Amino acid sequence: MPPRDLGGRVLDLDQAAALIAERFPRWRAAGLTPGQPTWRDAAADWPQPLLTERSAVRDPDSLGLVLTGPTDTELSVVLFRGGWADVDFLAGPDDFGTLPTPDALTSATDVATHLDRWVLRVFDRPCRNRDGDTLTAPAAPGPTAEPGTPPTP
Repeated sequence: MPPRDLGGRVLDLDQAAALIAERFPRWRAAGLTPGQPTWRDAAADWPQPLLTERSAVRDPDSLGLVLTGPTDTELSVVLFRGGWADVDFLAGPDDFGTLPTPDALTSATDVATHLDRWVLRVFDRPCRNRDGDTLTAPAAPGPTAEPGTPPTP
C-alpha cells in the first residue's frame, strides 16, 4: 500500500490513534487506565484548545494521551504530526522526568513500537502486542570485559 499524501506532514495522527485505541483493552487488563485522547487543531484560533472529539478537529496538529497506573504512576505522551513526541512520566518520588524519543516517528507502527516500550519502562508491566506476544523490557547490558579479554563461559 503506498503511503498516504500527508501534505508535508510526517506522521498520520489518525493511524496512530487507531493503534493506540487497540491497546486500551490490554492496558486495562494490566491494571492501567488510559485517559481520553486529546487533539489539537492547527486551524483553531490561538490559544488552540485540546479537544476530545476527533470529529471537532479539522486539521490535527497533535494527539495526546495520559495513561495512569497504581500509586499515581503516570505516562503522558503527545505526538505531533511533524514526527516528534513529548513523553513525560512519573513512576515514583525519585523516578520521573522525560523519556527519550526517536528523532522522527514516521509511521503509526513506529509510534506503537515506542509507546509499548514507554509503557513497559514506566509501569514495569508487560503488555501484549498486536500479535499476542508479551513485550519485555530490553535486557540490561551485562558487565563488559576489557578489550582482548575472552568471554567467561
